[in-house]
Amino acid sequence: MTYTSGRYHQDESIANILDDVARAHRILELEGHGDMSMGHLSFRDPFGRGLWLKRGNLALSEVVGDDFILIDFDGTVLEGTGLRHLEWPLHAEIMRARPDVNVVGHTHAHHATVFGATDAELGPYNNHGVWFAEHGVPRFTDTSHIVTTVELGKAVAQRLGEAEAILLRNHGVAFVGDDVIEATLAGVFLEWASRFQLDLMKSGATYPAPDHAETVEKKNRIYPPKAQRNYWMYFNRKLERVEALQGIGIAQL
Repeated sequence: MTYTSGRYHQDESIANILDDVARAHRILELEGHGDMSMGHLSFRDPFGRGLWLKRGNLALSEVVGDDFILIDFDGTVLEGTGLRHLEWPLHAEIMRARPDVNVVGHTHAHHATVFGATDAELGPYNNHGVWFAEHGVPRFTDTSHIVTTVELGKAVAQRLGEAEAILLRNHGVAFVGDDVIEATLAGVFLEWASRFQLDLMKSGATYPAPDHAETVEKKNRIYPPKAQRNYWMYFNRKLERVEALQGIGIAQL
C-alpha cells in the first residue's frame, strides 16, 4: 500500500488535497458513478477564492491532481486550463448556501438515478442508508434538466437544505461533505442504499421504516471519523489494486 492521505495546511500547497479529490473521482467510477465524461467533484478553495472543479471532457476514472480549474463563485476561471463544466452553478450555489460543505459531487450513479425517477423516499433500511438518517435525502423536481443557471443552482441548494445528498429527478444526484472522505462516502453509500431499497421494492415484501432516533444514533455510532477514515483507506486500497492491473483511466471490468 503506497497511498498516503493528503492534508491541507495553510503553509503548504493544496496539491495533496486535489490529489485526494482526484482519487475520489476514480473511486466513484469503480462504485457505479461513471457516465462517459459526465460527473464532477469540487473542492472549496482554502484561500476564499472560490472552488476547484474537475475540468471537462474527462471520465471520473481519468481524473488526476492536475485536472482541476479554479473558478470564483460567479464562474470566472481564475487558474488552470480546460473546459469548465456547464453545471458549475450547482457546485457554487451549494457552497454559497452551506459554509460547512467543502466538497460537492454530482454524478449519474445508476441505481440512485433510477431511484430518483420514482416518488419513493429513500430510507435507512441498511447501514449505508443510515448515513442519511438525520436529514433524509430530498428530491429536486423543479426540472429534469441539467443545472446550468445560478437560479437552478440556488433552487437545488435550497432543496438540499442540511442534507448530505439530493436526488435530481431523471438526471442524477448531488452529494456533499466537510471533506473529501465524507463526500466520497456519501456518494458511494447513496448508490448502495438506492440499490438496496430498489431490491426491497422489487421483493414485494413489506419493509417498515426503522425508528428515526435510533437510526440517527446508529449513524453516529457506526460512522465516527475513525471509521470514515478506515473506509476511505479501504476504497483507496481497492483503487490501487485495480489501477495496478489496468492503469488510471480504465474503469474496472
